[in-house]
Amino acid sequence: TKTAFKNVDVIPAGNGIMHQINLEKMSPVIQARGGVAFPDTCVGTDSHTPHVDALGVIAIGVGGLEAETVMLGRASMMRLPDIVGVELTGKRQPGITATDIVLAITEFLRAERVVGAWVEFFGAGANSLTIGDRATISNMCPEYGATASMFYIDQQTIDYLKLTGREPEQVALVEHYAKTTGLWADALVTAEYERVLSFDLSTVVRNMAGPSNPHRRLPTSALHERGIADEAKLAAGKVEEAQGLMPDGAVIIAAITSCTNTSNPRNVVAAGLVAKKANALGLLRKPWVKTSFAPGSKVAKLYLEEAGLLTELEQLGFGIVGYACTTCNGMSGALDPLIQQEIIDRDLYSTAVLSGNRNFDGRIHPYAKQAFLASPPLVVAYAIAGTMRFDIEQDVLGHDQQGNPVTLKDLWPSDEEIDAIVASSVKPEQFRQVYIPMFDLGTVTQAESPLYD
Repeated sequence: TKTAFKNVDVIPAGNGIMHQINLEKMSPVIQARGGVAFPDTCVGTDSHTPHVDALGVIAIGVGGLEAETVMLGRASMMRLPDIVGVELTGKRQPGITATDIVLAITEFLRAERVVGAWVEFFGAGANSLTIGDRATISNMCPEYGATASMFYIDQQTIDYLKLTGREPEQVALVEHYAKTTGLWADALVTAEYERVLSFDLSTVVRNMAGPSNPHRRLPTSALHERGIADEAKLAAGKVEEAQGLMPDGAVIIAAITSCTNTSNPRNVVAAGLVAKKANALGLLRKPWVKTSFAPGSKVAKLYLEEAGLLTELEQLGFGIVGYACTTCNGMSGALDPLIQQEIIDRDLYSTAVLSGNRNFDGRIHPYAKQAFLASPPLVVAYAIAGTMRFDIEQDVLGHDQQGNPVTLKDLWPSDEEIDAIVASSVKPEQFRQVYIPMFDLGTVTQAESPLYD
């Protein structure tokens, strides 16, 4: 098929998640065909197609039949949407991840009823966010009910295109086109919206979402008041663990997964640093926790290897199981038969913690009664804790070799640590190494290609 059509690319399974590949390689931001340049647009058959809205590209999810008609050259019809401006103000607090931000924004925009709207983020807060951070926010567009989640084209866009190995001519075209046509952020500071919402990034705390629904924000400081962390049940669980049993609230799945978070090197590196510190202190994941790491692209493996963090994740059980959607849509695979039988026999309240975007009851795993969304570094911490009855901010995760108690703050990396590793370990040649062969047709003679246009 790749050699039969001029305008068809086929990416074999196992290379990543389409949204992340689109962000890191496929979207040019500005198209150029037949001597004419125009903005890139995208329709996709998955609701998380707006992932690349972070680049300033209008990308929306549509039904399968509608996408097929677009492939055949027909127009995609839609009603003129409500366009809602969301001004991001303030600056995030130290130690706060893009996951924490997007879970807070999801709760906020759900309450503001932006269902079906096209959302455009702007303001000083938006300017300060990297494309990785913006992509985390744009990816969860369907979770807050919007159709598109746009950011302006600016210097962050240009820096990201360079980082991901786009050709210099393409990067220059994007900047020139955006500045010439008024699509550059500086030209849009006077843009007017019928409806404007405001969200202060400095108010964001460490967040999870759950026990059901991605917009059910759960500050980690509120685990007790929500009845999730429970000292009595935690103590009883320790007794059960000493007897060789799983505790109430056992975390049976801890998964770093989905393009929501693995498109953001800061999130992935933060998880690696938590694992490194846990390993150095002698902490282990609990034996009943099924751990996995499924990044949305093969580039994650390369920069983690460069940083020396992949082996640290592997030591805690977070080895790469594949490059695809996994736990998010219920593909974690089978549990150990003994663990599964114990859950059934004891009717155990068992849970999953994942860095995905959806946690509806029954979606993640048939034996996980409820599921919680969390940042990749928090997923690693919960694999060590092994139970949702745990106060992740205060309780002791374990003890080091000298018997000293270890809590989350002892493992959590500083922003400076994360940024230094991202700056030194994430490189354009890694993206070229992955994506040039992926789209290379090899040797194709003129007689073979193209058969169709």
